[in-house]
Amino acid sequence: MTLEEDYNMFSDLWRLYRKYREVRVDNEYWQDLIKDTDKVYEKYQTELCKRLLLEILDEFERRFKNENVL
Repeated sequence: MTLEEDYNMFSDLWRLYRKYREVRVDNEYWQDLIKDTDKVYEKYQTELCKRLLLEILDEFERRFKNENVL
């Protein structure tokens, strides 16, 4: 990937993170998150992109679990 492609990928990752950073309980939130995650991966299809997306998803899942402890 070129530097410009790297920049675009990180920008898209940031926009995804920013859009979904306020984790919600509803199914629509999680479905939209997965759909948008898939779109970003389809666009770049690199191992780095995949790992970063998985880290973002793990972080949101961790937040969800920590905020919804019974």
